[in-house]
Amino acid sequence: MKLKELLKGLEVISVQGNKEQKISAVAYDSKKVEKGSLFACLRGYRLDGHTFISEAIERGATALLTEGGRMDRRDIAYVVVPDTRLALARISDNFYEHPSGRIKVIGVTGTNGKTTTTYLTESILKAAGYRVGLVGTINYRWGERILPAGNTTPQSVDLQRMLSEMVKAKCNYAVLEVSSHSLDQHRVDFIEFDVAVFTNLSLDHLDYHHSLSHYLKAKTKLFRQLREEGVKKEGKISLINIDDRYRRHLLKVAPDKVLTYGIRRRADIRASQISSSLPGLSFQADTPAGSFPVKMKLMGTSNVYNALAAIGVGISQGIKLDSIKEGLETAPGIPGRFELIDCGQDFTVMVDYAHTPSALEGLLRMAKGMARGKIITVFGCGGDRDRSKRPLMGKLSSRYSHLSILTSDNPRSEEPGKIISEIRRGFGRTVKQYWPKVGRGNYLVVEDRFQAIKEALARARKDDVVIIAGKGHESYQVLKDTVVAFDDREVVRRILAGR
Repeated sequence: MKLKELLKGLEVISVQGNKEQKISAVAYDSKKVEKGSLFACLRGYRLDGHTFISEAIERGATALLTEGGRMDRRDIAYVVVPDTRLALARISDNFYEHPSGRIKVIGVTGTNGKTTTTYLTESILKAAGYRVGLVGTINYRWGERILPAGNTTPQSVDLQRMLSEMVKAKCNYAVLEVSSHSLDQHRVDFIEFDVAVFTNLSLDHLDYHHSLSHYLKAKTKLFRQLREEGVKKEGKISLINIDDRYRRHLLKVAPDKVLTYGIRRRADIRASQISSSLPGLSFQADTPAGSFPVKMKLMGTSNVYNALAAIGVGISQGIKLDSIKEGLETAPGIPGRFELIDCGQDFTVMVDYAHTPSALEGLLRMAKGMARGKIITVFGCGGDRDRSKRPLMGKLSSRYSHLSILTSDNPRSEEPGKIISEIRRGFGRTVKQYWPKVGRGNYLVVEDRFQAIKEALARARKDDVVIIAGKGHESYQVLKDTVVAFDDREVVRRILAGR
């Protein structure tokens, strides 16, 4: 595609060089530049793409997308724009010829529940006979392809390429987890969504957004984007959790066609007769298209909300209730979400991704409701992330757990001990007499995550519940500049196998 065609619809400050040249690829990582590429200089939090211009040119870049400066070389086109991230989104959409206009796109955003909602939505669509592509926290997949996920929502050029490949694979739907970072950083700009789903909003990512209002503003961008005109003229719809405290704000910015879902308030799609236990979850779903009973392999009230959101997607797409029911009831367990590890032990072990206060509280409340014995919780908090949630998560674990074992999560550049000390602030002064030789507030500090899990399993007795929270499906641990193999689920299996 010619450079001038890539620049259509773009706000450009200046262009120096040959706009008639053909561009063979678009890249934002200088190491992935190939001959004839356009290299986009993105400003990050640690690195600035402008400092890699020489390397990009050496590797074959013939056009540069920048936010300023001049280029002395006449053989290199130099495009200056106000915001390279926004410009890259437009260029990527142009380069792949607007793939979202040729496939139905469902976007799911919110603090918690995005992954499960997308998995349940995918299962419903497949039960109805559709081909589906999915992009999210665990992996990216379509057709026979499964790629490991780098970010929940990839950079714009990667995402547009995936959508283009889904179209080539004859997918009918693309189901996307849409993170607040991706919305704020223009990664999903110029994607035409058919359905936008809001799960919930609670404290998270304040290291990036700095305030809850900015975090909410980023989330609402998905629904504002749904209003924008494009190739698709009709059928766009929003699905909003009516029980969430920010429902009114979302309802104000959403397009006219809205379906609400919930448990406590009156909603278009509602659940009643809810029962959650170790075997799974059951409830009665009431929808505008009719009512039906649901029995799922998943557990917890939070998954009722995720199921209702997925039901709403099915209803919005005209899918029959039989297929919706089948999709929910045949959906496999989601990796690292309420995942039970059964090695024949006489106590329950559950691994979950809960890394926010609201997610941890939901997990522990569910455990409290089903536990016949004591609750032992192993968790930590990620480094270089929102510090304000650390004492809150400590307080919640202190409230619901008989014993908390504080450990390392992904400390990144921070010292694990410093993170743990901030978690400890949430523990009260009262010593509960559940365990001998346990510190104030009924917690232990075991910094090494393997040893922390081993300690929890060693202390567990018949009918106890061991919760290992924070990392879920992750198969690695980030320690400063080193990434090591570490999977909570495999660690549990190894330890239990040696009991």
